[in-house]
Amino acid sequence: MRELGSVWGPYLQDFLDFKKRCGFKYTSSESVIYQFDRYYLSSGINDLRFSRDVIEPFLYLKKESKIATQIWKASVLRQFGAYLIKHDIIDNIYLIPSISLKGEAEFVPYIFSNEELNKIVKYLDTYQSKGNSGTFNLKINTLNAVSTAIKILMATGMRAGEVLSLTKEDIDFEERLFTIKEAKNHNERIIPFSFTIRSEIENYILNTPFKINNDDLLFQIDIGSRLRENTCWLFFKKALKSIGGNITKGRLHDLRHTYAVMALTQLQKSEENVNLALSYLSDYLGHKSLSETQKYIWMTPGLFENTKSKMSDYTSFIKSIYDGEKYDD
Repeated sequence: MRELGSVWGPYLQDFLDFKKRCGFKYTSSESVIYQFDRYYLSSGINDLRFSRDVIEPFLYLKKESKIATQIWKASVLRQFGAYLIKHDIIDNIYLIPSISLKGEAEFVPYIFSNEELNKIVKYLDTYQSKGNSGTFNLKINTLNAVSTAIKILMATGMRAGEVLSLTKEDIDFEERLFTIKEAKNHNERIIPFSFTIRSEIENYILNTPFKINNDDLLFQIDIGSRLRENTCWLFFKKALKSIGGNITKGRLHDLRHTYAVMALTQLQKSEENVNLALSYLSDYLGHKSLSETQKYIWMTPGLFENTKSKMSDYTSFIKSIYDGEKYDD
């Protein structure tokens, strides 16, 4: 292996050594590690960063490179990112999603069923550490924090970053409201929550073995140690694996998509105007425009059929404009 000169050098070398100790030859991936080290060194960045704006340009340095080459480079960096998460090196670690062999954006979010959501909750509430190699190192409040945070994600459709940035004073227990201050698009908003979620948060605070002050982050795995999205994802992935099937393809962010689809389904049952239903949901989710929200209409066949039926009612007046013979049903 050639000498690594960037600030990531020691970590890249440790990662490579770790893979080899685990029995992987990993010789074919040494070139990717070296290329990434050279790329990072030439970028002029002097601190440790593994964010999307740093990682993705590396995949497309050579515009003429084959998709298979990009997939190979992405796979190596995805494994390195997982290694950084496991060893808690830095915050904001970007795990590269799968790249289509066709080079197209083919991503479709996984929409969980109520049964699947219940199984995830049950797994997290009854999780037992096996204490063997590869088991995530638990802090004194990890399971308590992870379980409660994921329940809030399921029940509110909030982004993971929004939930994990909540302080205790951001919660109005009497009115059952979250105040979202750190939101994407700088879109501060108020999120209502149910009596069930209020009970979950109260139980979480009661079971936390240290005091959480009003200006402290709500979700902490130890005194002064915040719960990170990477940790939530690790346990969420364990839950998906325990259930099996196509659910293993789901992501933590798909809980937000699932909430949106279910919420829009319910809104359309009570709201005759489809656009108003979309507007309500768009404001709630903190989207910049309705176009971000409209995609949820097409995610489930039932919702799509319901929308077609309503739109048919709205446009039926067109028949009166044209002669029946000319109108195409």
